[in-house]
Amino acid sequence: MEKTARILSIDGGGIRGIIPATVIHCIEERTGKKVGELFHMVAGTSTGGILACALSAPDKSGSSRTAREVADLYKKRGMEIFSSSFLHDFGSLGGMVEEKYEAKNLEGILQEYFADTFLSAVEGDLFVTSYNIETRTPFFFKSWKARGERLRKGETAEGRDFLIRDVARATSAAPTYFEPAYVKNALGTYFPLIDGGVFASNPAMCALSSARVLYPHSSRYLVVSLGTGEARKEISYEEARDWGLVGWVRPLLYIIFDGQSDVVDYQLRQQLNTEDYFRFETELRAESGDGIAPNDDMDDASPENIEKLEQVAEELIEMKKDLLDNLISKLEEPLVERREIV
Repeated sequence: MEKTARILSIDGGGIRGIIPATVIHCIEERTGKKVGELFHMVAGTSTGGILACALSAPDKSGSSRTAREVADLYKKRGMEIFSSSFLHDFGSLGGMVEEKYEAKNLEGILQEYFADTFLSAVEGDLFVTSYNIETRTPFFFKSWKARGERLRKGETAEGRDFLIRDVARATSAAPTYFEPAYVKNALGTYFPLIDGGVFASNPAMCALSSARVLYPHSSRYLVVSLGTGEARKEISYEEARDWGLVGWVRPLLYIIFDGQSDVVDYQLRQQLNTEDYFRFETELRAESGDGIAPNDDMDDASPENIEKLEQVAEELIEMKKDLLDNLISKLEEPLVERREIV
């Protein structure tokens, strides 16, 4: 029997996280199992990092959440996350001279959602990206290290353990949208972190690299990578030719996120065969002007836009029906016990 390690990876994309949440709900509904029963590792960046945390961390009853429950976070609290006081809006000039949104609403919701649960409490393997602006290096939250596994020389479990609400806050601290996160580990050491999307908006390759180390006895690696919809607003040469710092700052963020995601998709298609790699992504067609396509802005959490994003997700599920059927058939096979591949 082949020992296949299964990885679920979720891209960044703000409120567009409703798209992968809907796809995951479909997978859970069709298999009758939660994410933790289907995958060994769950990885995420930014909104994907929040999703990964929510799907992996135990709730107040000690069990994991379903994708439907997590999707409700976006639908019910999205407008609250992406909102600020009048004074903040005025003082920041709409996000031009300061972050666009105050972090207190997001932090309050994460406090409600994750309470004081630590990364080490996650039974499965959770992998979340962030970036340390002080050392100028990628920073990875890994639940197995928080539990004391696969530690390098000089590392300790306490040094790699963080409150999950801080993990979610750090991975989603998108530049220009939220101020950097300043979070501490279980030892009390602080880290200045921002959104992992600045280097890994699609964390699937990072996750696979870690999986090859974490699961050395695995004979195969199955990767399911979920996008949040590709922004397709055209930037004309005439429009961009005279842009300076202010003109480029927000479009550049989107270009970086989308470009990185596409590159990782290319890399994985070169490394894995079609039976082991499943990518679910779609274009948002924001430039169509037909009133049906959703706004591809990461912070448009209006009920109307969320409804459109849900519709896009349903269309993606239908469009990728054959691919999804193939994936479901593989996920319905028993999950190899973790102890057999680590």
